[in-house]
Amino acid sequence: MNVFKRLLAASGAAGILIGLGGATQAFAVAPLSGEISLACVTVGETEKITVTTAGDALVHIEVTIGASTVNGGTANGTGLTDANHTFKDQWQVAAVTAITTATVRVWVLTSTGVATGNQSINTTFDIHPVSAPCGTAFARTFTGNYIDTGQYGGTVKKTCDAGVSGTAVFAPTIHIVSYSTQDSTTFALPASLSLSLECNGAAKQLPVLPTTSTITLHESTLPAGAAAAADTTITIGNAAVTATINNAKAAVVTTPTPTPTAIVLPATGQPASTPGIPWPALALFGLIAITGAGLVLRRRS
Repeated sequence: MNVFKRLLAASGAAGILIGLGGATQAFAVAPLSGEISLACVTVGETEKITVTTAGDALVHIEVTIGASTVNGGTANGTGLTDANHTFKDQWQVAAVTAITTATVRVWVLTSTGVATGNQSINTTFDIHPVSAPCGTAFARTFTGNYIDTGQYGGTVKKTCDAGVSGTAVFAPTIHIVSYSTQDSTTFALPASLSLSLECNGAAKQLPVLPTTSTITLHESTLPAGAAAAADTTITIGNAAVTATINNAKAAVVTTPTPTPTAIVLPATGQPASTPGIPWPALALFGLIAITGAGLVLRRRS
């Protein structure tokens, strides 16, 4: 299901994408809680991160292991919460050569704005090589708060030139900037969470994001008869934004009739349609003819 439809329907007229009324303020109740199943994990074991929110939300998990950042360990690090408002990601931990600390960052896009997991010891876990396995395993929990800055939403719609019809599908990439925590992230939504906009149809609402954050929309499927639109980047300001993406009609490409090309014979250098004239041969035949005529005249005389 389209991510915008799913989240918009989550709370009736509200939902994750409502942000037209103004800035979102931080709330007293923690908007998210999480659990890292193993505070110490040995290579080859399965690590699991669970995030629970107060309502339907889009969750993005990043795990930094040494200098490498992975999307929740696997490609499953971004997605929607389930019917219990929970999102889970798990993966088999890859090999390390020495004890390494991994850092977890959690971003949650809710109906009232973006929240992030607290940056503390509770959002880390240790990875041990097989040669030095972990001792008794235990879970580690954490909470998160709304980003303490103005957050706004807006709308986006699709317009199409005459002769263009149907629906455009966009792949969104979200860039979140948090000046309050000096943190940021950029992530593309999975293909299953695309945005569909109908030609000259109703506008759809954008996520509520902190000021200066952006949403880039790449048109992955064109309406019928359309020329591709360039990627559109929408910047969140200090008020709700209104964005329009237009699809022009595709230009009609005509193939010109090729001009016939004369074939040149390599031996003579003359066009095939105009054979070369054998002047030396004609001169020889002329001499023979003249000599023959002279012999005939002599015989008659």
